[in-house]
Amino acid sequence: MGGRSDYYERQESRKERLKILSEKANQRSHQYSNSNANRILELTPGQPIIIGHHSEKKHRRLIEKAHNDIRKSIEESDKSEYYKNKVRTIESNKVIYNDDPNAIQKLKDKLEYLEKNRELMKQGEHQGWELQNIGARIREIKRRISALEKQENIEFETKEFEGGKIVHNKEINRIQILFDSIPNEDIRKELKHRGFHWSRNEGAWQRQFNEQTIRATNIILKDTLNKEQEFEEESEFE
Repeated sequence: MGGRSDYYERQESRKERLKILSEKANQRSHQYSNSNANRILELTPGQPIIIGHHSEKKHRRLIEKAHNDIRKSIEESDKSEYYKNKVRTIESNKVIYNDDPNAIQKLKDKLEYLEKNRELMKQGEHQGWELQNIGARIREIKRRISALEKQENIEFETKEFEGGKIVHNKEINRIQILFDSIPNEDIRKELKHRGFHWSRNEGAWQRQFNEQTIRATNIILKDTLNKEQEFEEESEFE
């Protein structure tokens, strides 16, 4: 089975983080709306500013502080709702990601559903473009199933180079490039250009495991990492 072994755990962890962020923002919103400035103004509603009186500056500062607190309260309330919406999106998301260890089965279930719908559409009165659209979706799902099934049988052997190695981390479904020390700027640029990203948690440059990544990895190894070593060796004899 492919995908990340911790896929669902990470998904639940992300939801919990978002819920906590939402709750904290909601608490800050209440704090601002119930600030001292706002409570004082609530106790003296409609109290006019007495121009020229010694209390004028203090009164104006109080009103300004109350207005700022209300603005911040609204901002935090919006943040809280934003995080809640992110949680709802995760829970309602029907997208099937390649990192999902059950991706192949889910795609097959979706394929069966679409094929049944296409047969029903053929029996009814539907526009040609509707059949073309569902046909395109079916072809794309078949392509993904084929690619993922093929990917599960690919063996990627560890590759070593001077100053590091390249491995297939099956647990997180990533090809990782591990350096003994920080690579120079040119290498980092090439890694980014080839779709690799630095993971602080993993301490590696990595990209999702698939055939495209394998091709990109081989190019990096041949044209950048090995050439870098050749350049260093040549420099030693100059």
